[in-house]
Amino acid sequence: MRQFDQRFEEYMRGHTSEASRWMHVAGMVTAVGAAGLAGRRRSPKLLWAVPGAFFSFAWSGHFVFEKNLPVGFTDPGAAFSGDLKMIFMMLSGRNAELKELVQRLQAEAEPHTAEAATEERDPALRESV
Repeated sequence: MRQFDQRFEEYMRGHTSEASRWMHVAGMVTAVGAAGLAGRRRSPKLLWAVPGAFFSFAWSGHFVFEKNLPVGFTDPGAAFSGDLKMIFMMLSGRNAELKELVQRLQAEAEPHTAEAATEERDPALRESV
């Protein structure tokens, strides 16, 4: 279970924008609706709309709000499981937990970012380490 938690934290580093997370929810709701419509009409051809419905919203969230590439480009397994967990948490009213997780992850990353910036400005610090 710890490995899943670590992968989910890595996944959430790419989903810091609440607007992007809601775009993923909208994509999933649209995709489920498209799948339901395909079943109701008994039209397997409509199933081709399911991934397009999801990815058009989710990727828009990444490109517009996150300004990053989706995790699915590098780790499809983490993206699928992360999407499901994040969307479930959003729909079950646990968005505050996700906000806290994102804040914690950003706070953990800040010291590393500050150290890197200092080393870039002063090469002597880099050599002394």
